[in-house]
Amino acid sequence: MRNRFILLFLFLSGSLFAQTADDIINKHFEATGGKDKWARVVAIHYNGNYVLGPGMLAPVVQLEVAKPFKGTYSEFSWQGMTNKRAMRADSGWRYNPFSGKRETDPLSPNDIRSEKLDADPQGLLFNYKEKGYTVEYLGTDDMDGTDVFKLRLTTKEGDMVYYYIDAETYYILKEVKRVKLKDKEEKQYATFSDFRKTDFGVVIPFSYQQVDENGNEQGGPVIFTKVEVNGVVDATLFDKPKAK
Repeated sequence: MRNRFILLFLFLSGSLFAQTADDIINKHFEATGGKDKWARVVAIHYNGNYVLGPGMLAPVVQLEVAKPFKGTYSEFSWQGMTNKRAMRADSGWRYNPFSGKRETDPLSPNDIRSEKLDADPQGLLFNYKEKGYTVEYLGTDDMDGTDVFKLRLTTKEGDMVYYYIDAETYYILKEVKRVKLKDKEEKQYATFSDFRKTDFGVVIPFSYQQVDENGNEQGGPVIFTKVEVNGVVDATLFDKPKAK
């Protein structure tokens, strides 16, 4: 009988935590435009600048696509050269003229795994169960004086994304990505700010900052000047540049 009560308690506790996580996720999407709008998001195009220093702006372009294909594209320009990186479905390439090369290199399987965590314009939390992910509620935390809810999303491959969600606004203030590889684990940390409503009606951070595990800034922030939702996707961006 005692064991039955323990099993019942564990079952109810698990259900409660799962419901708490879902409640936080639902409030996050309500606060950022509503699930109906997010359900129609299939592409987000970002334009802005990487701030290298005072008066030093390097143009950046980022694109997340779910339809007509799943992919990511990004570019970074400085001193007349442009670094490019693209993933489409299960393959991709990088072009880095800053290294002295004038031809593309293929993205490795590990690169593709990491890139796929950024390839969902709706965000991994949206309809996460249908996408084959699990989410756990890890309680509350303090982030520079702001109370946040902490969630952990786990993919089918075992990769994890930790979300720090503002307990008042329900905006995502920080993400920590952990990609588990055979011989190592890659971690990426980023904080988000300057949340604005786009013309489409969803709220998106217009600035993000890479940080280390202690929260120290790594380089300058990326500040977007334009964010377009569901614009026309130029498929040629995903074609490999010709060698020069």
